[in-house]
Amino acid sequence: MIPRSVVIIELDSPPESTLATGGAQPKPEAYARVDGAGTLLLYTDAAPSRSAGIATPVEMLFAAGTCGPQAGSHLFRVGLQVPREYRDEFLAWYETEHLPMLLGCAQWKGCRFVEAKRDAGCQFYALHQLASPAALDSPERKASRATPWFRRFAQQAWFDAPFTRVLYRRID
Repeated sequence: MIPRSVVIIELDSPPESTLATGGAQPKPEAYARVDGAGTLLLYTDAAPSRSAGIATPVEMLFAAGTCGPQAGSHLFRVGLQVPREYRDEFLAWYETEHLPMLLGCAQWKGCRFVEAKRDAGCQFYALHQLASPAALDSPERKASRATPWFRRFAQQAWFDAPFTRVLYRRID
């Protein structure tokens, strides 16, 4: 079953201090940035009662493939800010064309696609589960970025270049 709500917490602290939870705090999926610049925690069952980091509650929109701690050693988080007038078309493209093409790569295990509430525009996060960072250089990813739909979106100033991308490795 896919949880409807997820909380993403981003911390500047190293992973060792991040996982020290006390009492009845829920245990998150934990990922350390590959560049060493911080930690990302995903809470899918219940949010912690307190957190030292920046907490972003999000709503699960869709998921595909295998997700969670069993879904590969890396998480690739893409932050996508989309104008509200493009929301429906963007979601249709991501769910029906882009993501299925990525999942054609054996190293691309799954993805949870979530939305954070914003007053202006739409803030999405694609939480891609990878067996290896090599998936990012796969022919399937290259093909997913060369379709007519992708090229049409690429004509918009808000598309692709402004998206944030961070690679994490799972902390066991």
